[in-house]
Amino acid sequence: MSIQQPTTTPPDPSLEILHKQLERMRAMLYKYSELFYKLIVLGVVALVLMAAACMTNPFRAVALIIPFFAIYLGVQSAYFLSYVVFARVYATGIEKRINRMIADDALIAHRLEAAYLYPLDGAQFAGVPARLGQSFIGFITIHFWLTGAAVIALAAYRAWQLLPALTLQFPPLRFYFPALILWSLLHLFYLVWYFGARRDERRIEKLVSEAYATSYERA
Repeated sequence: MSIQQPTTTPPDPSLEILHKQLERMRAMLYKYSELFYKLIVLGVVALVLMAAACMTNPFRAVALIIPFFAIYLGVQSAYFLSYVVFARVYATGIEKRINRMIADDALIAHRLEAAYLYPLDGAQFAGVPARLGQSFIGFITIHFWLTGAAVIALAAYRAWQLLPALTLQFPPLRFYFPALILWSLLHLFYLVWYFGARRDERRIEKLVSEAYATSYERA
């Protein structure tokens, strides 16, 4: 009399691939979030040192660099944020596809992110949802915007105080404020266009939706 061995269903290779991709996207989301906050911390330290330096006579010209540096911090942090958004969009699609394959809502990280951060199918700008009741992340982002604007304004005022004397030593500085205004507007217009239109984000959502036959409703 032979004993029948229990049969086991081999794991679905596509499910394993999706899990690996999900792990990769979650690691990417964490990495670029970490880079974002490291940049902010190091940038704040650098700005404090530059502000202290520009109040001394030997290093007073540092004030002229501060507005450009503050704009750089804003644009670089937005660049890191774009990768965070990419990872979140892709991870959401993967989780919804896996849930459908296993017929269970086992993976809910994308739903938690939609509740705590902002829904992917809702109105938002640079990670800040269009609503009065902001999460703490939305609040701290707005805080960074206002602080950056104040730093640029104060540094520009300090530069205005110093320019008459500094221009005598370096005549091209007479174009300082036109250059600063142009540089600021170029970056502002691009960021408003990029995060306002959300073309890259929508393009990724479309590709993932077509590949995984899922949607981003209530995501």
